[in-house]
Amino acid sequence: LYLDLAGRIPAVSETREFLSSSTSTKRDDLVDQLLDGPAFVRHFTILWRNALIPQAASDPQARSLVPGFEAWLWKHFSEETPYDRMVRELMTTPIDYGNDPNAVLNSASSPSAFFLARQLQPENLATGTSRAFLGVRLDCAQCHDHPFDKWKRNQFWNMAAFYSGFQQPDGIDPENAAMMSMTETKGVRSIKVPSTGDVVPAMFLTGTEPDWNETSSPREILADWVTAKENPWFARMAVNRLWAQFLGQGIVQPVDDFSENNPPSHPEVLDLLADQFAAHDFDLKFIVRTIAATRVYQTTSRQTHASQADPTQFARAALRGLTPEQFFDSLAEATGYYQPYRSDNPFVIDADTPRARFLELFRDENESPLLRETTILQALAMMNGDFVESATTLEKSQTLRAIVDFPLMSDDEKLESLFIAALSRHTTQAEKETFGKYVTDGGPSSSSQEAMADIFWVLLNSSEFLLNH
Repeated sequence: LYLDLAGRIPAVSETREFLSSSTSTKRDDLVDQLLDGPAFVRHFTILWRNALIPQAASDPQARSLVPGFEAWLWKHFSEETPYDRMVRELMTTPIDYGNDPNAVLNSASSPSAFFLARQLQPENLATGTSRAFLGVRLDCAQCHDHPFDKWKRNQFWNMAAFYSGFQQPDGIDPENAAMMSMTETKGVRSIKVPSTGDVVPAMFLTGTEPDWNETSSPREILADWVTAKENPWFARMAVNRLWAQFLGQGIVQPVDDFSENNPPSHPEVLDLLADQFAAHDFDLKFIVRTIAATRVYQTTSRQTHASQADPTQFARAALRGLTPEQFFDSLAEATGYYQPYRSDNPFVIDADTPRARFLELFRDENESPLLRETTILQALAMMNGDFVESATTLEKSQTLRAIVDFPLMSDDEKLESLFIAALSRHTTQAEKETFGKYVTDGGPSSSSQEAMADIFWVLLNSSEFLLNH
């Protein structure tokens, strides 16, 4: 629950409180507590930034836009803005920086990164919008009819036409246009296909012609259609993404590939969640709370029968890789490291900090938790890196020092505290015996305290710590 709702493992005190509670509703109470906390807002801000501007993982220019975009997401998640209103505001945000190419960088809170990361190109925005909010992949239909799906070339350009009003200054390289002064001519309702010269009108993916009016721009018309309760994809795509965040993969997988050739594994579940999402006015917390309460979410990852091998059946919990932020923040929680945040913008991280260096090393373009893998460099950083080394030495680790120096605890109790700090659980009898003997013998240095430090290092490098399970 903590990894999924707060983006980190629980503190020792939080784990002890939960394990010792005999209240029958303690799990539901914890879900409500986490959903109402700032850690949920911060964690969901990061997850949705990754989903909406994945370019930031590999494009330094797109990465420079992240703080303003995250501040915008933070604001709306904090205010519990309905999802449809968030998406509509994003899709209709003004794009006009008054001849100041750095204006967007100086904006404290703006969703314009969604557009600028795609260079304000109608083609990129058509595919970005359809994949992010509808779960429809139009990419292959840009140059020809989709070979394996129903989407035709004209439908791609029908979608792109809604964004054809963006104007680039003459003589500017399109690759650098994202940072240039851009304006929008709101009356443009068609687009010329570069390869053929054909002029294609703006039209919805359902084949319906927009009901044009003189007061709304094409983007506003498109946003109204995308976010409508009647839209056949909008609610289903959103709940599918949330399902994947909590269970490792979507009911439709990949999450942004709704097509006739990729049917949902459990269509009734998907339709029920989507219907309830729309009925509850696109309340994200309602869907999160619903998924967290399901029996399928509460299953163990341990396989007890051969029939549980197929991940699409959700018969057991999937082993999920952590995001870089989950990874570092869990390490920080376990070891007692405190990362100060800038009060003016909590999403701006000074480059020369352990967190910034860690996130740079562990940056991952895979949105799917099942596809997140640890590279050799990342494994070496966990085993031998400065941060982990400092966090598991008696001289520098606050958690380790506090546990081994506590005079009123036995070695078994200290060992138990290390497990609670790192793995959020009690030790098993076998672990007590194995690790207890190691502490008694003192390890290679013949020191029980150094042996405790060795055990803490082992726990932080274990698959149980490195995976969400």
